[in-house]
Amino acid sequence: MLPDRITPGQTPLDDLSGLRLKDVRTRAQLDAAEAENIRRAIIKYFAAAPSLRTAPFDYPWVLRLHREMFGDVWTWAGQLRRAETNIGALPHRIEGELHGLLHDLPAWSESRMPLLEQAVRMHHRAVSIHPFDNGNGRWSRMLANIWLRLHSPDLTHWPDTTIGSASTIREEYLAALRTADRGDYAALIALHARFRRQF
Repeated sequence: MLPDRITPGQTPLDDLSGLRLKDVRTRAQLDAAEAENIRRAIIKYFAAAPSLRTAPFDYPWVLRLHREMFGDVWTWAGQLRRAETNIGALPHRIEGELHGLLHDLPAWSESRMPLLEQAVRMHHRAVSIHPFDNGNGRWSRMLANIWLRLHSPDLTHWPDTTIGSASTIREEYLAALRTADRGDYAALIALHARFRRQF
């Protein structure tokens, strides 16, 4: 069975009842299954530049994106979290918070906010809302990258193997998110910029 120990900052998997893959016994196997599911979503959105037809950035689509990333592994993928957690919006506020984020996107564009800052703010808000039982960080980073790719040839190539495990970059990433919680996006923008390059 999966080990109880998790990396600090990672959402614990207390309930495995939604796991579709009954042969998964270790966290390494689970990580590999999720990575393969996410790889297919990456191909869908980045093999060719996405469009507003394939990525409309509306409420149904952001839920569908989570399902596309995790639905082969978890039955609850794409469904809003129903339990309170130590981070994130209260469950009854998640839908409204997501609508608020999506409503802000056109305003950011029209205000001539730099594209990278738009992506960083979206990434931070999405992960702060924490709408799903798990996969919020990977989903929010994918959202930001799809937004970047809609408007430019560049995206942020996160070192997910180190961001998802105990590492120097993970600590820097979590610290940048905490700084953004206080309204200072500089560290998170710098982190995005460091890993940004053409797809």
